[in-house]
Amino acid sequence: MAVTVRLRDDEEEMVKEAALEMMFATKIRIKESDLIHALIRKHLKDLKTEDVMKYRAEILKKDD
Repeated sequence: MAVTVRLRDDEEEMVKEAALEMMFATKIRIKESDLIHALIRKHLKDLKTEDVMKYRAEILKKDD
């Protein structure tokens, strides 16, 4: 099942910059979606609830 997820402006810029750096380094086209999927596969297994709560508090300024 495919799901559409929107990125915030800051994260979008970070992904674009990282993809550009990788393209310069490898001289091949690296899609931003490939970068995001690799990031998810590499790090999601290590993500903890505390990490998400910290993100929500510090970045989103959510007060749970």
